[in-house]
Amino acid sequence: MEFRSPVGRPRRTRTPAASRRQRARLGPLSRAGVGRGAAPTIATGRDLSAPEPAREGRSVSRGLWFAGAAAALLIALVFVQLRTESIDLRYRLAQALQTEQQLLEEQRRAIVELRRLRHPVRLAELGAQLGLARPTDVRALPSGDALR
Repeated sequence: MEFRSPVGRPRRTRTPAASRRQRARLGPLSRAGVGRGAAPTIATGRDLSAPEPAREGRSVSRGLWFAGAAAALLIALVFVQLRTESIDLRYRLAQALQTEQQLLEEQRRAIVELRRLRHPVRLAELGAQLGLARPTDVRALPSGDALR
């Protein structure tokens, strides 16, 4: 239904929502004219499974929509990969810190044991048990650098 606007240009009226829903429900039959009061012979011989010819503007917007959806999906996948990698790095860092603490504790125990073994009182007692006498003559030797 067309009527003239006060300016003189033809203006299209909106299709009622009920007829739009009916057209959507009929699908390809609505393209053939079925359900709009047209004669059933209009649908005879038509391939109703064939898609409606794409309009240029619609195919571009559909292509842009798919490209946008693909880009969003790609960005989401990259985000998930980075998040997974970040979590993995945190676990590995925690494991490395735990290993470092264990090694520091082992080093501390080794230093304590070394100092205990080199303690002069312990060495004097051990020498007495083995029957060694204290040296009567102490000689100071030069370091290895002085001999060269």
